Amino acid sequence: MKCKVQRAALVLAVVLVAGACGSDDSSSESSNDSRSPIATQDSTVDDTMTTPSGTDASVETSDVATSDANTGANNGTDSTNGSGQPIASTDTSMVTPTPNTGGASGSSGSSTPTAAPTTPPPTTGDGLPTTTQLLDPVGLRIEAEHPDGYNRDLFRHWIDADGDGCDTRKEVLIAESLDPVQTGSQCAILSGRWYSIYDNVSTTDSSTFDIDHVVALKEAWDSGAWNWTADQRRDFANDLSQSYFLIAVSASSNRSKSDRDPAEWMPTNASYRCEYVRIWVQVKRAWNLSVDQAENDAIRNTLAAC
Repeated sequence: MKCKVQRAALVLAVVLVAGACGSDDSSSESSNDSRSPIATQDSTVDDTMTTPSGTDASVETSDVATSDANTGANNGTDSTNGSGQPIASTDTSMVTPTPNTGGASGSSGSSTPTAAPTTPPPTTGDGLPTTTQLLDPVGLRIEAEHPDGYNRDLFRHWIDADGDGCDTRKEVLIAESLDPVQTGSQCAILSGRWYSIYDNVSTTDSSTFDIDHVVALKEAWDSGAWNWTADQRRDFANDLSQSYFLIAVSASSNRSKSDRDPAEWMPTNASYRCEYVRIWVQVKRAWNLSVDQAENDAIRNTLAAC
């Protein structure tokens, strides 16, 4: 009998303890205004769950984590969202931004802007690359120079194009002499008088004068002649189609100029500079040669003051 009483007391004690635990659990349960219990949310995230915009929720979680890392919010502890659930850290080394090639996109997030893709340069008929033409008020396309590979021997000169016994140099001296020229055997220049427009120098000794390619052979090479045939380079070096493409000038002024463009050299005769750059442009236009940016700016600034 004594054992039965002890057993009953033990059962009663267990019931009382269980009731107390149930009361504590129910007191911690959230409720709405009508005091009906709100079901506890499952903290498990479904990988296939989508947001109203149709994006994967896991992607948006990663975006937030990346943003927190960029702003210093994650200081070594697990970040949490508003419901207290931990936000999984994102391994940024696995994220590769995709360039936006179609203008503004409708995506949100914290992706780093990427540069617009460049269009590959067009090619000529023989497959050699060219640069897309950028036209300026000067009227010439602007391109970086191509200095490699130049050799003066690639431009054959002086030649006797018309077969009259006088090569290109002598043709220019005869045409530009201020006095009638006397010639001897094999078109040797015996007399004449010449004026160098670059530096206002005059002479009766043709050996002290050079024939200047207004656009020097090296400059022509850098500006497009590197892509010419041997015949084209020969024709450029001996071009008498315009009287001002090749001119007789003092040897000192010609060598001072060397292969420099108008951004680097101008005639000491300041009154001739406007005409000089006009001729420069005419030569480059006639032979479809480019200008570099500094050259273009120098020509434009000179013409603006003319």
